[in-house]
Amino acid sequence: MDVRLALPPDRVLEALPRLKALGLGVEVYLDPARLLDDALFTALARSLEEFGKPLSVHLPFWNLDLLSPDPEVRTLSLRRLLFGLERAADLGADRAVLHSGIPHGRTPEEALSRAEPLAEALGPVVRRARVLGVRLLLENSHDPVPAAMRPVLEAYPEALGFCFDAAHTRVFSLLPDPDPWLALRPEHLHLNDSDGRFDRHWNLGQGVMDHSWLPAFRHLPLVLEVREDPAPSLAFLEGLFRPDGALTGAG
Repeated sequence: MDVRLALPPDRVLEALPRLKALGLGVEVYLDPARLLDDALFTALARSLEEFGKPLSVHLPFWNLDLLSPDPEVRTLSLRRLLFGLERAADLGADRAVLHSGIPHGRTPEEALSRAEPLAEALGPVVRRARVLGVRLLLENSHDPVPAAMRPVLEAYPEALGFCFDAAHTRVFSLLPDPDPWLALRPEHLHLNDSDGRFDRHWNLGQGVMDHSWLPAFRHLPLVLEVREDPAPSLAFLEGLFRPDGALTGAG
């Protein structure tokens, strides 16, 4: 079982002993505030190599949009994503998650109109990820319907995969049922719980989310995006998966 905990880079080093005790890998959120800290990333790369667990990264996303009407924002977005991929490769990550950059509240029609331009704008990012050997995964964030993501994924069938965040569908999309999104064939999962109105990042089982769909996808990397100690989420997963065999790797 490949279970990872999402953490910003400045919290990873101190968390490694706890992660090891729990049998967890890590997904490093590349916080833009620390992205240029060479000393931090040098120390991280060394420690994560010794740690020896699965590693992924979440590329920067705050205020980034490759299709922004402001050309400076478009340029910044591309630079941030490309440099984030360099950091991912430096850390030895096997995959990197990114957002589409769509602003919250866009209609399905507006989202669909972005698909082709976004696929074109992602070209340099996809090419760089391929060169670096990092698997690129597009995550649903404020995307209102899965149909708006499908053309982007289909534009790069061998180079771009799908990361599914069920809490995002519940809080931000027009289709809160996971099934239409799961039809996009996710390769990576972001897991947390919610009150159904806000993206709370609670431990699994502490909100209203239905995770009954999850056992069929237990073979994928399961990234816990929770803001507290992840032990309750691990206990929830163990109970959820017990009919198919207890969760391995949890302490």
